[in-house]
Amino acid sequence: MSRIRFPGMKTGVVVCAALTLAAILLLPFPKIAIAQGTMTTQETLLDRIQIQDLLTRYYGDLSAGASHDLAQYYAEDAVLDVNGKVAKGREAIEKLYGELGGGGRSERQGRTHMLLNNLLVSVRGDTAQAWLIWTGVMNDTVRLTPRFLEQGREYDELVKRNNRWYIQHRYITADSGMPATYDDTYKPREHPALP
Repeated sequence: MSRIRFPGMKTGVVVCAALTLAAILLLPFPKIAIAQGTMTTQETLLDRIQIQDLLTRYYGDLSAGASHDLAQYYAEDAVLDVNGKVAKGREAIEKLYGELGGGGRSERQGRTHMLLNNLLVSVRGDTAQAWLIWTGVMNDTVRLTPRFLEQGREYDELVKRNNRWYIQHRYITADSGMPATYDDTYKPREHPALP
């Protein structure tokens, strides 16, 4: 059997180092708590995907100006709070969207897109929370560079009924580009902690 030799090191030092390393590796390591929200599991993955699809479709309809269709995303007894303007129930939510000018297109020329970023979803059985940042982008013509219209945050509480997810309570808060229609109701606010 051949021995590994380290030039200039005594055998005792090498043995001592090897024993120290072995002792360290045998020590039990404490469990490290990672600061993060609810983990997505195999059981909650499909629900998370369905919620993400629901929010993406909602903002697609909003960008297309389909305000008459937006109430379908809400539970019958849902609450929508847009910068302090509150609507309770699908009928009131539909009316609020109608008052806000066609869901996002109003008199603007060109095409508006809503970008969703930093989506976090926490599923707990038949309830869930979602948190995201939204950004309105205006494309005036195909020749001009897109420009930002508005940006803000959204916090949603969702419920699952008959195997379908609905928005139960939605808080939408502008951080920039807020239309003047909210001047009387807007108050800066923080949403609940990230899910």
